[in-house]
Amino acid sequence: MSLFGLFGKKQLAFDPAEDDPNVTPGLGFIKAGDGAALGTLYVGLPPADRVHFIDGVGLLTEIAAPLPPLGAHPAMPAIQGGFCYIWAHRLRGYATADRTSDGQVMDMAEMAFHAQDLLAEATRQTPGDSALHAFRIRAMMLTGGEEGAFDAICADLKATREANLLAEMARLNFLTTKWGGSHEQMYGVADAAADDPPNAAFLSLQARAWIEEWLYETAMNDVREEQAAFQARRQSQEFRAEIAALDDRFHTLLADLPAPSRVERQFAHNNFAMLFHLNADKARLKPHLEAIGRAPMSMPWGYVFGENVPKGLNKLRKAAGLPQL
Repeated sequence: MSLFGLFGKKQLAFDPAEDDPNVTPGLGFIKAGDGAALGTLYVGLPPADRVHFIDGVGLLTEIAAPLPPLGAHPAMPAIQGGFCYIWAHRLRGYATADRTSDGQVMDMAEMAFHAQDLLAEATRQTPGDSALHAFRIRAMMLTGGEEGAFDAICADLKATREANLLAEMARLNFLTTKWGGSHEQMYGVADAAADDPPNAAFLSLQARAWIEEWLYETAMNDVREEQAAFQARRQSQEFRAEIAALDDRFHTLLADLPAPSRVERQFAHNNFAMLFHLNADKARLKPHLEAIGRAPMSMPWGYVFGENVPKGLNKLRKAAGLPQL
């Protein structure tokens, strides 16, 4: 053991469940084989929280772990389909394509196609569950899809009449330039969500859209003129005023509109914090860091901190005069 280990403060470990209080009971229901309780827990959550619940449990279960039978609850096809999507992603790994083996890709594809079969059954059984359509979009990003498939899923999502922030995030991500879409298409999702939002958290999709633009223009785009145009706009007073106005509107709507769910609020503060970190606005960053507390999210922070999200956030907290986590 090093002297640092003896006398230094132990770093906060990153929680794959991102402080989701529903994940531990969900894991317990799986271990007990209690599909009825698992399904009841799932359907009782707000829309975005259902997506986050599946993410957390899927990351913490053994890949291809035994699950309660599909007939245990009407939501089980959606739940199992979501888990299989997460497992598919884990089988592939999170490295770039040039560092991913053919075997990893084949294992991923097999699990992802199984996820799609389960999600197709879920679409027949519980079509009003917006979370399952979020996973249909995400699974298609692993396997590809027929022409018009994305639009068809979006139509199914809209038909649920559920406002699901993380489903809109799935749509936004599908349309990013890095996935073959465009900045314009991506911002179209974010701007529509912010036009008449059900709660303040939906404004954070505009923050996330800018983060995705930043990622592409600084790390992926080889066209120097486009990189320069992005940086010029980023440094402009007009842009600074735009993101300040977005933040002001977010705080106003937090008071004026219905309260976001726990996961919606968490997503919003993490993305606003990243926006203001990247643009060196410590005054606007600080309240979002305070709100995040011990619940950082792997994305978007992974773009800048990799696997050391808690360590990176503690540096930001220290610079903002906040206590270490």
